[in-house]
Amino acid sequence: MHSLRSMFKSAFTITTKVTEDDFVVFVVGPTGSGKSWFTKELLKSNDIQVAKRGQHPCTKKVQALRCNFNNGQNNIVVVDTPSFHTELEDFDADQEMTRWIKERFAGKCCGSGVLFLHTLARDPAHYDMLITRHLGTFAMCFIGKFPAPLRVHVVATKEPACILTNDTVDHRQEQLTGTMGQLNNSGSKWKASMSSEVFKGGPDQAWKVVQALLGDISGKTDSGVVLSGSG
Repeated sequence: MHSLRSMFKSAFTITTKVTEDDFVVFVVGPTGSGKSWFTKELLKSNDIQVAKRGQHPCTKKVQALRCNFNNGQNNIVVVDTPSFHTELEDFDADQEMTRWIKERFAGKCCGSGVLFLHTLARDPAHYDMLITRHLGTFAMCFIGKFPAPLRVHVVATKEPACILTNDTVDHRQEQLTGTMGQLNNSGSKWKASMSSEVFKGGPDQAWKVVQALLGDISGKTDSGVVLSGSG
């Protein structure tokens, strides 16, 4: 199987609609988790704005990017979402997300899932960073005929400027692993997995993470099933 990265043309289009043929990857996470940074690394685009550390969230709109591949396939859509539970007085991320889903989602697609990013610079146990809190708010944006994606792939992130001790990194990864286990508890609607590697940048690692989620969505360990002719 060829990796999606090897097939990506380093080109994408901003899409206005999600169709029945699409696989949709929602990039979700608290402020500062690295959502726009991850998306920029994935698609290697300078058009995606990334906030500097310590600034307010820069993503105030939902941006859906359709990936274009060498074999002509274009059915993977990456959605960079705004951060929920921010202190911005002039912006409602919940309302913006709900509006986008109503306007752009066809009601169903081939499959969808969540890449939940968490920066190791922040304590996963802090109320502002809780995975269940942010996923719950995200899910409430899907109303009526629009089902919320229930497959979640948790990704720990560490930007180059972030300096942490190995003990801190190990401890916070353990915390994230525990949270992922809670998502998979009996009675939970979520089905979660977690990346074994900390995301530190680079398109190859970013595409590897996307393939892991697509494999979860399709129910196959070989996520190449998403793209015809990828084997």
